[in-house]
Amino acid sequence: MATNECVCRWRPVSRGDDGPVHLASHTSPVGFGHSVLVALLLLIVPGAIVGLAARLPWPVAVAVGPALTYGVVGLATIPYGAVGIPWNGWTALAALAAITAVVTGFRLLLSRMADRGAEARSISAWPAITVSAGVALGAAIIGWAAVTGMPHWQSVPSTWDAVWHANTIRYMLDTGQASSTQMGALRNVETHATLYYPSTFHALAAVLSQLTGWAPTTAYTLSSLAAAMWLFPVSAAALTWHLLRSRAGQWRTAGAAAAAAALSASFSALPYVEFDTAAIPNLAAYGIAAPTMVLIVSALRHRDRVPVAVLALIGVFSVHTTGGVVVALFLAAWWLFDGLWHPVRGRRGDVLTLLAIATPAILVLLPQFVGIMRQADIIIGHEFVTHEGKKRALFEAVFQHTRHLNDFPVQYPLIALAAIGGLILLARRIWWPPAAWLLLVVSIVHSSAPFGGPVGSLAGRFSDFFYSDPRRLSAVITLLLAPMAGVALVTIASAAVDRVRRFVDRPAAMPSRAWYAVTAALLVAGSVGYAWHYFPRHRYLIGDKYDSVMIDRKDLQAMAYLAALPGARDTMIGDANTDGTAWMYAVAGLHPLWTHYDYPVQQGPGYYRFIFWAYADDADFDPRVADAVRALNIRYVLTSTPVVRGFVMPDGLVSLDKSRSWVKIYDNGEARIYQWRGNQPADKPGAS
Repeated sequence: MATNECVCRWRPVSRGDDGPVHLASHTSPVGFGHSVLVALLLLIVPGAIVGLAARLPWPVAVAVGPALTYGVVGLATIPYGAVGIPWNGWTALAALAAITAVVTGFRLLLSRMADRGAEARSISAWPAITVSAGVALGAAIIGWAAVTGMPHWQSVPSTWDAVWHANTIRYMLDTGQASSTQMGALRNVETHATLYYPSTFHALAAVLSQLTGWAPTTAYTLSSLAAAMWLFPVSAAALTWHLLRSRAGQWRTAGAAAAAAALSASFSALPYVEFDTAAIPNLAAYGIAAPTMVLIVSALRHRDRVPVAVLALIGVFSVHTTGGVVVALFLAAWWLFDGLWHPVRGRRGDVLTLLAIATPAILVLLPQFVGIMRQADIIIGHEFVTHEGKKRALFEAVFQHTRHLNDFPVQYPLIALAAIGGLILLARRIWWPPAAWLLLVVSIVHSSAPFGGPVGSLAGRFSDFFYSDPRRLSAVITLLLAPMAGVALVTIASAAVDRVRRFVDRPAAMPSRAWYAVTAALLVAGSVGYAWHYFPRHRYLIGDKYDSVMIDRKDLQAMAYLAALPGARDTMIGDANTDGTAWMYAVAGLHPLWTHYDYPVQQGPGYYRFIFWAYADDADFDPRVADAVRALNIRYVLTSTPVVRGFVMPDGLVSLDKSRSWVKIYDNGEARIYQWRGNQPADKPGAS
């Protein structure tokens, strides 16, 4: 591959010394919007095709489309990886065709189980259009934050996890291996020790990269933006519809669902903080959790939906395990406070239907669960204790002011609106969302300021599923707050319009449709008003890390120079796990010793990789270094500045200039390339 293959559509664009690096030629909002639309279509359309094959109504098929898309990918990649079938656009299409055919067959077999009466209660055209308008508004608000906050959206992001995501996409393009159970070859470059990592998001992004010609970094960014923009308005709308439909009229429910979808763009925790931290598989899994839960509950009445409910559940767990835990939490809370007391087909029948969904999903996901259990100590080992006490932790949990949001004012008006909605749900005897909210708040408090007793033990075990991270738990709360806010806004707007209408006291003077239009205008104004008020922080959060701090023009120049050296593509490149040089794989196709910011030496680096990490600059008198260089097949080293905040350069790379065994062959003032000389004299830099 030529040195300029590191960029979107394989063409670099230069920039001035003071601006971020562009990775492609199109930076206009039009080009940005078109690119995101392509990513959106790939996210939604395959799953929607499966949903329509299962005879889901089109609004439902579109809502659960992303979950089903990920389900197709998750169902295919593990067996593909096990038997050696490469993952690419053609094999992905084959998987989609096969699963669509199977779903169609199940639809024919289960047609006698279809509930015609229940189908007659499905959403009508105009209410569906109303909800769609709310979803479109919420997606547009998030998208506009991206357009204005990410003018350099094709630059290399500086986020910690982004490099791993982009490298994973590149690895799938290079090898065709996309199984979540086979990621050790990429992460553990020396030992190739088994590693489970949820790879479904990356596998879909790899197909996007292949279809469009976009570089892995660009495909990662656009896939992330598509998920952030679309999934949370849809999630809020679907969950709101589920909460209210059995207790309110269709239009009232549609109005609340539309308002919730639009208001979802105003909550900072999702999607903005998760995007800022590059926790994208986590973000995507959260986004499809609520629609999947609603689909599973609907299968109790529509038993012919069981196969697609299984596929959606597989999709959620395959994107990220925490999303599956969210589905389980919402289902358990709904069952305890609603489903158990108001069964659809009797408690026994409902339990059997839920088991019919859970059992095949668990069997398919068993290899993933085994991989997770092997890494349980790493997951449980995470701690985010704030040392600020339980009262402060409780405040941060209730007011959505956990980690990464401490530098911003509390969203008091938005939290107040959601609180009103929560009280309305309680008044309507809709108990399960407040109950789930309470468990999450207790878990956040325990993660920030651990406490003992039975409650602390329960909260600790539950929070371990979320790495005991208040940020991740707070994001789950956002999934509940958005529907609550939508319910409150439609209630307040309707009450205000009704009061004005009674005050006018001349119904004939203004037709009912006009009053409905006034109510709709108030909902739009309220949603846009909240979004405008919090827009500056969201614009900042979504574009914060696209700043070219870790990888800038000089880094790209060094990678291009290195890629042209003899043997550079056929050997391992020594690098640090702290300075961003791990991007050389996603950007230039070079193979780094570290493919992630693994500091300090995480995930079992292997003996020789540790020797190099700790002692490379001692090669003149430490024979272990030469052994490591030979074992790892290292010929060149690339280092760069700066390092990630709070990290330091590995001990073995801080003094390479003082070692006779290494010769510096490139230095642009920021990035440096060294060649292994060992005991040989240095004749020509870069010579074979």
